[in-house]
Amino acid sequence: MDIMEEVVFKTLVGTIIGTKENAVVRILGIPYAKAERYQYPKPIPAFTEPFFAKKYAPAPPQNASPVLEKVLGVDILKSLTMDENCQNLSITIPENTTINARLPVMVWIYGGSYSSGAGDAEVYNPTLLAREQNLIVVNINYRLGILGFLGGFDGRPANLGLMDIIAAIRWIKNNIAAFGGNPNNITLFGQSAGGDAIAHLIMTEDAKDLFQNVIIQSAPLGIRKKRKKMTQTMIEMTKALQPNAPLEVILKKQEEINLAMRKFGLKGGMPFGVQYGFATLPQEENTITAWQGNAKHFNILIGFTDEETSLFMPFVPIVQKLKKLPVFGKSIAKMIIRKTTDIIYRKPAIALAKDMAIHSANVYLYNISWGAKNGFGATHTIDIPLLFGDETVWKSAQLLDGISWSKQYEDGKKLRNIWGQFARNGQLGEKDIPNLISIKKIEK
Repeated sequence: MDIMEEVVFKTLVGTIIGTKENAVVRILGIPYAKAERYQYPKPIPAFTEPFFAKKYAPAPPQNASPVLEKVLGVDILKSLTMDENCQNLSITIPENTTINARLPVMVWIYGGSYSSGAGDAEVYNPTLLAREQNLIVVNINYRLGILGFLGGFDGRPANLGLMDIIAAIRWIKNNIAAFGGNPNNITLFGQSAGGDAIAHLIMTEDAKDLFQNVIIQSAPLGIRKKRKKMTQTMIEMTKALQPNAPLEVILKKQEEINLAMRKFGLKGGMPFGVQYGFATLPQEENTITAWQGNAKHFNILIGFTDEETSLFMPFVPIVQKLKKLPVFGKSIAKMIIRKTTDIIYRKPAIALAKDMAIHSANVYLYNISWGAKNGFGATHTIDIPLLFGDETVWKSAQLLDGISWSKQYEDGKKLRNIWGQFARNGQLGEKDIPNLISIKKIEK
């Protein structure tokens, strides 16, 4: 039986012990805050004994996502427990990193429609990214669904999940130097709801001194507006929930909400989300001004994939019926994918990039064209296996049907290099890698 080598870190919050494996050191499941249900996160006291960081962080309470599991070919909660006390993070650093290395730090914020996901899900294994790019990757957890993104009534604060993310970044800034990281070179990167969270963090006064670079991947910014009626409907559905209701009751109600909100159209596809006008966000009508005002503090890389919504179309009955129509069926389906991708992802990303470029020196727009040509194509989440490559994890994914591991690895290495370069200095040259990615700088 192999005994993995322990590595000891002396931090501001006490001694933390991680483990060396696969040419990296993994420091798992560190609590960065504590929060009572429906309350803001609070710092935890320093450890009085060494903290053995050898267990994956527990996932936030959530319902299983059969659609995501089918497409990804993996249960994202595999090997993870679930716990309401989910304010934990995990750190991955290259082996032999010295305390004075001052490596760039990348903080991963997972997606999942603000109702599913976990930082330590095996589909987010950061080993290759950290090892190849010689940087530190931190995977964080934050509250989801009713517990994290539905508030503003009965004494329940809104945006608690967002406040968790801010608390995690603050912990990282205060402690990452002890792991060889540079607290003044922190890059947030996140996909889908994770990218949406990052986009909204840019406009907050709380976060502008906590990080320097952001990578906003496939954020559904086209459905962020005019959500008050839907949110109020969700609030009415949850008012009868007792503050101390069992988790299973809360999660059952959450599933009911997800189904009931479909009547609100595209917005109803992601009913949970940030709420404007509550800490720590401005009113909806002031969001563009807030983005423009804070853009000067950050280097920004924002983008989308060619066919974002192709991931969801197999689960939309009307689209499947149209696809079977003779002669024009497939063309109609492709048109729907193009239009919905434009509305939800592409056009709002371009607009936001242009808005922020007015005041930021470095704003870059990317477009990913990589994907399984006979499957989903360059679809939503396709960047995840490229950034977090792992042959064992991704071998059964419908998402990658027909793509060899060698191609996934080699093309993923190119993307990881771009992300790593941006994390090092917040700048990129314009790039065009055929069948992978194109990047252009947005001028003022």
